[in-house]
Amino acid sequence: MGGALAKMSNLDTTQSESKSFMTKVSGKGLRWLLAEIHLWFGLILCAPLVLLGLSGSYLMYHDELDALVAGGPAFEVSDGTSQSVDAIIAVAAAAAPQGFSLRMIRMPDGAGEPVIARIGPDGASFRDPRAKSIAVDPVTLDVLGEVVGGRSLLTGIMHDIHSHALIPGGIGRPIVGWLGVIMLFLCGSGLIIWWPKPRKLWAALTIKRGARGLRLHRDLHGAVGFWTLIVFTIVSFTGVYIAFPNPVASLMETVLMEERSSPPGPPVKAAEGVPEMGLQDAVRLADTVVSDVDFVLAMMPFRPGQPLRVQYNVPGSAEGAPKVTVMIDPWKIDVVKVEDPRAFGRTDMAVAWQRPLHAGVGLGPIWNGLVFISGFLPLLFSITGISMWWIKRRARQKRGRAA
Repeated sequence: MGGALAKMSNLDTTQSESKSFMTKVSGKGLRWLLAEIHLWFGLILCAPLVLLGLSGSYLMYHDELDALVAGGPAFEVSDGTSQSVDAIIAVAAAAAPQGFSLRMIRMPDGAGEPVIARIGPDGASFRDPRAKSIAVDPVTLDVLGEVVGGRSLLTGIMHDIHSHALIPGGIGRPIVGWLGVIMLFLCGSGLIIWWPKPRKLWAALTIKRGARGLRLHRDLHGAVGFWTLIVFTIVSFTGVYIAFPNPVASLMETVLMEERSSPPGPPVKAAEGVPEMGLQDAVRLADTVVSDVDFVLAMMPFRPGQPLRVQYNVPGSAEGAPKVTVMIDPWKIDVVKVEDPRAFGRTDMAVAWQRPLHAGVGLGPIWNGLVFISGFLPLLFSITGISMWWIKRRARQKRGRAA
């Protein structure tokens, strides 16, 4: 009997607290509730969100930083006209020792730079730790030497943080995706909470001269948040796409009212006893299905189930813009799919731009700089948000003691 009375008492207390909370919400409004959720999401998740942002900014320039740390040789390329792509690939493939093969080849970004070829064990990913990169002079076809360095320990850690939150086994990628969803929520809720009255709009868009304490943190949080909202929203949304490509692409189809021209094909499978085709033959095959393009990259599959990829730049397109990609089954020696941005509809184009936008490429140096800066925004918002919460909390405690 006593136990039943206790349960009823607990139930009454829970119902009373729930009723009190709902009364508080209805009294202060949904904007207050949104502000509370915004606050606690920010407080609880500030550390992973800050790490996600800072690691993203670092990775934008990790190649330059790794090269600086490695201190490898600077290769000198001869002046003159480059040899044919077929001849360059043949030389790079011939440089592979017994049991190794050409796993990736990348043409130079500009004049005076070498071709970079990745050579690794037969059948292995080009990221295999036994693989090595070599530089080839595209004019003389001389092998200039091995590219020293590669990914540094710091870059590896930053990549693991940004791609799967240091959690292996396929679990981390969805976690990073949901952190991106929370960032999108913080963007939207922050705008609603911040939205000022018409006569106070300009004051809300600026930082008051001489502001200190709570006013300074509030101005920084609100004004910087507003002026960077579009960039921060785009970077967050594209990050969600990278974590959840198929659901987000389906959402784009619904919003843009247009289906993708061709969804992803079935995974390729290695045929037992059948050797995979080489990159030279793959590029020759890809050349038969594209035109008016410039070869830029050919790469063996990253992992089982993926096709071999051959990529081309569209003449006149910005650096980093979506490329023409030919996907090939290296065992069936068959073209699986061709993605050509020149033939894309609205949805295909939106999907193709997700990764370039997230990486800060394709729209020139201004966009690159804005995306780099956006990685520091979670840190700024965390500092100013926590400071505002702490200052208000101390003020309430002081008023409580005074009463």
